[in-house]
Amino acid sequence: MSIARRPVIAVLLLALLALPAPLAAQPQQAPTDNPMPPARDDMADWQARLELARLLTESGRHAEAAEQYRKVLRDKPDQAQARAGLARALFWSGKREEAAAELAKTPASALTAEDRLLQAELYLSANRHDEAIEALRGYLALKPADVKARLKLADVLSWRKRLDESLAEYEKVLASTPNDQQVRRRYARVLTWAGRNDDAIRELRKSLGN
Repeated sequence: MSIARRPVIAVLLLALLALPAPLAAQPQQAPTDNPMPPARDDMADWQARLELARLLTESGRHAEAAEQYRKVLRDKPDQAQARAGLARALFWSGKREEAAAELAKTPASALTAEDRLLQAELYLSANRHDEAIEALRGYLALKPADVKARLKLADVLSWRKRLDESLAEYEKVLASTPNDQQVRRRYARVLTWAGRNDDAIRELRKSLGN
């Protein structure tokens, strides 16, 4: 090798030595042969029975549903959902007095909107109008857009001669359904009872389209 080439080789060797050493390959984690099982989500017997009762109710098998709700309540007498469910099953079975008795045992704070509507129906069937009014108000506080329930409240208020309250509810209904002729005529009738004949005439004309 010529003396002239030796310095070039030396420079190349020094450059190679200055390069960083390659990173050591990271060992891959071996797959676990026994992975941890997912967390269990066990359902207690009473919860399974409650779900069974709910499904039976939805399927129209109300007597069977009532039996299952009663079994839940034997183990969990304070289970409000089971109590209200039993009342609903009894109601659809035609046992309205029993349904009312069961619903009366449910704390008011535990009643759902649907429970309150059922309660109102039970009170109405027993001609307990003042209690039906309170139940309907409780329901509408939770479901204010239910025009059908609000119309029922307006009707019941009129039966109790609470005319100003009744008219206020009819007006809310008409604001949502201005083209409902029958509602407008019922409104006109209550206006007549309240001695507001001119207003009643106006509403009847509207219902007739002239």
